[in-house]
Amino acid sequence: MSNLLTAEVSDALKPSSGSGLILTAGNPFRRDDGVGPYIASRLQGSSAKIIDAGLTPENIIDEVIGLKPDRMTVIDAADFGGYPGEVKVIPEDLIAETSLSTHEIPMNVITKIISDGTQAEVVFIGIQPQTVALGEGLSERVQASAEAIIQTVLQAYSKPR
Repeated sequence: MSNLLTAEVSDALKPSSGSGLILTAGNPFRRDDGVGPYIASRLQGSSAKIIDAGLTPENIIDEVIGLKPDRMTVIDAADFGGYPGEVKVIPEDLIAETSLSTHEIPMNVITKIISDGTQAEVVFIGIQPQTVALGEGLSERVQASAEAIIQTVLQAYSKPR
């Protein structure tokens, strides 16, 4: 486990016993808001089931419901008042109060629809951005946290379940 990630975050990144899914979202043209798509791109080709919803997570609802995951881990930039690059599991009841990325439809509304259609457990992992100003590339601390998440997922999914 990386020292950047708590045990709670590391556990949320581990494969579920059934059909888990990692869902990312964000805008790669708004600096740290692109952390979700960055993570998804680096995990493509791994054994983790991952979908990058990008700017329009509402467009992947039917696809996710069709996959019928038993757990969905959502990774997104989230302004929860932490230090830049801080990673934490955000309780579902606090999602509406947390600024998650730059989506039109709140992420908790989208995941509620998915959860109702699949009965999946939903876990939110937020990464505190340093900046969501226009531009490309992640800030140093957010980049380090993204790399820690990527390595944790790769290690967790390379082990036999």
